[in-house]
Amino acid sequence: MGAAMERPVVGIICEYDPFHRGHRRQFELIRQRLPGAAIVCLMSGPFTQRGMPALFSPAFRAECALRAGADLVLELPCAFAVRDAEHFALGGVHILTQLGFVTHLSYGVEDAAIDLTAAARLLENPTEPFTAVLRNELAKGVSFAAAQGAALAACAGGATLPEGIWQQPNLILALCYRRAMLRLNSHLQPLPVQRVGGYHDAALPVAADAQSEAAVAYPSATAVRRAYLSGETAAAEAACGYPLPHAGDSEPVCPPEALDRVLLHTLRSMAPAQLQQLPLCTEGLEHRLQAAAHQATSRETLLESLKTKRYARARLSRLCTHGLLGVTQELLEAHPLPEYVRLLGFRKESVDLLAAFKSSFIPVISKAADGDWQNPLYGLDNTAYDLWALGAGQPAGLMMRSQVVRV
Repeated sequence: MGAAMERPVVGIICEYDPFHRGHRRQFELIRQRLPGAAIVCLMSGPFTQRGMPALFSPAFRAECALRAGADLVLELPCAFAVRDAEHFALGGVHILTQLGFVTHLSYGVEDAAIDLTAAARLLENPTEPFTAVLRNELAKGVSFAAAQGAALAACAGGATLPEGIWQQPNLILALCYRRAMLRLNSHLQPLPVQRVGGYHDAALPVAADAQSEAAVAYPSATAVRRAYLSGETAAAEAACGYPLPHAGDSEPVCPPEALDRVLLHTLRSMAPAQLQQLPLCTEGLEHRLQAAAHQATSRETLLESLKTKRYARARLSRLCTHGLLGVTQELLEAHPLPEYVRLLGFRKESVDLLAAFKSSFIPVISKAADGDWQNPLYGLDNTAYDLWALGAGQPAGLMMRSQVVRV
């Protein structure tokens, strides 16, 4: 480990698009269990894990988290932010471990009482029965996530757990965190918290008093975005607990469809051989993708025409975004783990965390110009910022212009 801290330091790997009351509740639960704990948030940048441009800028989301009680916000590099759950978790756990001073990893799960250790070990070292069930399910044409869930249910105590538990989004991600901790021999201690409300719940749980904590206690980010984009700004703000950008404000917003035409143009311009270089573009998927891109008129229609029982929508969305960003399988294989992390913001009273960077085992970049511009992963981050800025109606160079947020 790096510098020892006088207080627990809890890491959270997150997206906060946007930060809402459910996230604030996680902060409260952490500090109930670990009084005086510092909270370090490792947040995705301009694009999120599902492959979509974030609705709000990284700087805005970081500031919201800091004002709600986070001590430090760092950015997960794009190459790991826009990935499947396994590599999203691996990148995040690696960074928090290499910082040296983070002691715990907190995450929300549908059932915090479930011991994930055995399941994580099973995924890292699959048994023959597990592999047999997995192969059998894949042969049925289901997605890998569904097949893995069935194999876990059969081989990791599924008989004593609720049906379908291994396919719950937060539990899948929590399992990936535990698996990454095993693989990296991380010193981080798991700190799960119980999640209330569905990961993709589309509606906000509103009570009579829209300003009370109980009114919109634990919304999903999906529901908040949907309400905001539907013009229900007051409901979205009640769910978040702070004002969101309004039309005419200086704070930029990138609507979900803002980059659709750029995406379609990029994919239409790529030959099948180029598409085949994209991560996980196998089994002839490049031909389907090229044909679909020439017929689709939006990202939505593109994904609808591509999705099958075998290819989940989230995987296809990431595939399209990798095409937009110029990410290849070769690039990801050449850089299996993050090699730096960017500082987005901090609380002024938490300068002890900044001092601890000196003993970290991974470079922490506080000024964009000081990054390693020869590193293709850093160039990818810059490309992601420029594309997000385009969708938000902003000039290029956003990453270079962005200042560290101080609260």
